[in-house]
Amino acid sequence: MKKLFFIAALTAASFAGKAQDEAQPLAFSIGLEAALPMGNLADYVSFGIGGSAQVDYTIAPTLALTLNAGYIHMSAKDDFPGLSSVGYIPVMGGIKYAFTEQLYGSAQLGATFYSKSGGGTSFTYAPGIGYKFSPNFDILLKYTGWSQKDVEESALGLRLAYTF
Repeated sequence: MKKLFFIAALTAASFAGKAQDEAQPLAFSIGLEAALPMGNLADYVSFGIGGSAQVDYTIAPTLALTLNAGYIHMSAKDDFPGLSSVGYIPVMGGIKYAFTEQLYGSAQLGATFYSKSGGGTSFTYAPGIGYKFSPNFDILLKYTGWSQKDVEESALGLRLAYTF
């Protein structure tokens, strides 16, 4: 087991060293996320805040594959005293297309898991448009929709991210 761990660490270190010499195909980012509920969701929750981690894998100069996972906590409105807050755990994959060096489009599909027991899983989609302020900072405005059985929920989201 120790040998396997050592080999994995050595391989990762050599890949990291090689990636420093060449254009990096992988980019890792962490982001602060805000969500403004829309439609039916806005009837019982007021605002969402959370975070996410994302990996971008560049496959062409203007195109990357993405993998994103996070957590969004939405606060219940005071009008619903029996309703507690709602937690969402979205896991999505998709593409990112650079229109210019700063402006990009994003489209992701995946699943959202509800943090409450019995909440189930929803199909999730999230198209958006982003702007890179620098190689390390960007902002993404996105529309996120959840669909489970006959229930449709959506939110307008904002992700402020730092890329490593």
